[in-house]
Amino acid sequence: MIRSTLWLIAELTVLFFAVTYLVQLFQRRMGDDRVRAWMGGRPLVAALKGIAIGFVTPFCTFTAIPMLIGLRQAQVPPAGYVAFIVAAPVLDPVLFGALVIIVGLEAAVIYAAIAFVAAITLAMAAELIGIDNHLKPIDDSLIPESACSSGAAGDRPPAWRGVRVESPPAAKAAAKLLSSMAPLLLLGVAISLALEAFVPPEVTARLTSASPQFAIPVAALIGTPLYVSTSLFVPIADSLRGAGVGIGAIVALTIAGAGANLPEFVILSKLAKPKLIGIFFSYVFGVAIVGGLAAQVIV
Repeated sequence: MIRSTLWLIAELTVLFFAVTYLVQLFQRRMGDDRVRAWMGGRPLVAALKGIAIGFVTPFCTFTAIPMLIGLRQAQVPPAGYVAFIVAAPVLDPVLFGALVIIVGLEAAVIYAAIAFVAAITLAMAAELIGIDNHLKPIDDSLIPESACSSGAAGDRPPAWRGVRVESPPAAKAAAKLLSSMAPLLLLGVAISLALEAFVPPEVTARLTSASPQFAIPVAALIGTPLYVSTSLFVPIADSLRGAGVGIGAIVALTIAGAGANLPEFVILSKLAKPKLIGIFFSYVFGVAIVGGLAAQVIV
């Protein structure tokens, strides 16, 4: 347990640093204006772009946070960055492939369709209500000093000077953001793994099998606080399938586990107000139940 915890923390730390570093280099090379233009357009178009980026980037909810901060810094439309943060963990091609193997192609397609519609719906709602007004300002601890700093107010950042010159400031920026997030990372992962230790697959199988009519809500409830990366999901889902847990409950657990977890909750507390985070987690929980019911009825 201790070894797996340390390994997971090390993995997440490296991933968080690497993603932040690459995002810094990318934004420095492209410039905020170009990123904003690429992610712009009408809300539906921006949402589709956000989903597309979330699909091709192998990010879990935790490692997608640096990208989310970068998109907000570039003043990307809300529909774009909301669609990205919702789609990135759940529309993972590797996760989809694992679902095909474990629960079959039909259930996996239902899962992907529900996740896609959920991302579009939440993105459009975020645009409609003006979600920027409900988010916390990105404070100084989350805005790294990098080569893109412009110096005097209103000045344009200096021209791109090549990877060799830009890499040290990008690495410094990544280290700064990581250091500000590290305590939250440790807290979130520790709580999530503790819950996972108390609710192993065998316990989940018993809980979902004891009351079949409540299997899907129970699976969604169990999955919501847990950090379920793709590498962790495959053995868990396979164990549940082997224990006789229904396809609907597995789909619900997958959506809830991939779409929302305690490490993400803790990190998002620096970016969003508690009420908004609660709404987001409730939304993921509801989508997990809908997805599970759809898979149970159709398959």
